Amino acid sequence: MNTATALRLRSIPRQTCRTRTTPARYGSQSNRKSKYFSPELAWAPVLFILRKAGKNVILIEESNTERKKPMRRFLKFFARLLVLLLGLSLCISPLKGFAAYNFEYEQAVGNPLKGFMPFYKQGGADDSVPYSMEWFYVPLSALMSDSGEYTIREGLEPYLEEISARGNQAVFRVYLDYPGSSIGEKAVPQFIWDMGIKKEHYDEYGGGWCPDYSDGRLIDILCDFVRELAREYDGDRRIAYVTTGLLGHWGEWHVCLPELEASKEQKAKIISAFAENFKTTRILTRYPGTPGTTRSGNVGFHDDSFTHSTLYGENWYFMSKMKKAHQTGVWKNQPIGGEFRPEGQSAFLSGAPLDGYQDYSECVNATHCSWLMMAGVFEENLGADEIERAKTASVALGYDFTVTDARVMKIFGRTYAFVTIKNTGVAPIYYDLGVSFGVGNEKNTQWTQTENQKLCRLMPGKSAVFSAQISIDDGQSLFVRIEKPLENGKPIRFSNSSELQCADGSLLLGNMMRF
Repeated sequence: MNTATALRLRSIPRQTCRTRTTPARYGSQSNRKSKYFSPELAWAPVLFILRKAGKNVILIEESNTERKKPMRRFLKFFARLLVLLLGLSLCISPLKGFAAYNFEYEQAVGNPLKGFMPFYKQGGADDSVPYSMEWFYVPLSALMSDSGEYTIREGLEPYLEEISARGNQAVFRVYLDYPGSSIGEKAVPQFIWDMGIKKEHYDEYGGGWCPDYSDGRLIDILCDFVRELAREYDGDRRIAYVTTGLLGHWGEWHVCLPELEASKEQKAKIISAFAENFKTTRILTRYPGTPGTTRSGNVGFHDDSFTHSTLYGENWYFMSKMKKAHQTGVWKNQPIGGEFRPEGQSAFLSGAPLDGYQDYSECVNATHCSWLMMAGVFEENLGADEIERAKTASVALGYDFTVTDARVMKIFGRTYAFVTIKNTGVAPIYYDLGVSFGVGNEKNTQWTQTENQKLCRLMPGKSAVFSAQISIDDGQSLFVRIEKPLENGKPIRFSNSSELQCADGSLLLGNMMRF
């Protein structure tokens, strides 16, 4: 690329993108070579044509004699394939005048659906460490009246409205028993006690009241509640994840009074109610191997003692339970989350030795964790070193998308854009969000969604080529962006140079030169 071309590329305005409204529910060719070579992109135009042509690209009729001569058949097939590829190469060429940038890696911070999150508080938490989600607990009595009527929207909307107004998504859990809380037995709607369902007081964890989770009537009420919750909120983009809650202290599916614990069959009923009724919103439960959970992953899991009892060791450790249940691969289909063990947060952020705790990076890599509650990160008295340490730890969670190559090609007279996206994170993204190309200038950008790949299938360490037919004129720029999880929320930014980033989260790929 000559100096004049390079100067023109660097002078392209960085905020030429124009966003489109998303639905309320989920439903290079320059002379400079990229630091990353993309073999996927090199073959993409040919594979693109073969895919368009379908299964009948090559038809070889064979006689009975030919079937008896495998080598001859192979040579004829290979010769015809070479002829086809040669013909295709004559119909494929780089678009003259398009110059793509070099795509250097620069890690994005604060992306949606991943990272550390604070507990909800009015006005929002300190954002020295960027975050995109907020956590809250809610008692069942806030979502069902004392007479048994559903008040789900009345109980959740104030949280969801305030959190989404900050551009964030919510993660929450419904509980019947919160140890040490002043709410006590009032976390349970009165009509449940009036039915004669037993409750017992306990002193552990600060004390509280535990309902009899083994009572089939209570399990039926909870299953009906889950179905109603899903009817109201499944697919609502203001919600990032829901944890099953409901059973046990803090909704964590364990109790200190074994005689009040739900049976395996009753636990499976609760899991099935979530898995069958939440078709879009991702669900997580506390323990791997919970009855009703599957090896392939109908729900994800949350480790609420992260780094304390996460890695393989005692049989009750998180990954030990994963292995025993043959669920170590669940992360490929369902999210893993949790909470950094509260007692260890301060020492971790200060960089002090953590006796009795496990290595954070090892825990992240083993679990493929996407998000963690980390209240200590969002206190306003953190020093600069603590903030940087928290940022580094937060971005290590979940997906991490970076663009490694981009091209514009002429194929049979039509113009197609191709971009290679690599997931350098530890997990996929768990929602089917579209990837789009934008073509435009300072006044207007037209967006076209890619059709040949799904971003949610891009596993860690893997790359995929996304393509779409476009129309681009001299002087116009080419962009790529990922659909926002939340309308008017925070965008998913690529981990590439900040010089190529636009305000709406799109990435500048290159420009058509003026002649």
